[in-house]
Amino acid sequence: MAKVLEFESDIEFVADINDAKDCLMSQDPPQENPNVLWFNIDIPKGHGLKAGDRVRVTVEKI
Repeated sequence: MAKVLEFESDIEFVADINDAKDCLMSQDPPQENPNVLWFNIDIPKGHGLKAGDRVRVTVEKI
């Protein structure tokens, strides 16, 4: 696998999508700072994450 990108960020918001999954979001204003990356990732319930937790996001090409 080739790593494309890896960054760390705080979770800004956790959205309840349905009975099976939540959505983790961090949407800092990238227009004001082009170096800031944001994410919006659906994950299965039971993750234990909350707003303010710091996570690492990794994108790999497989």
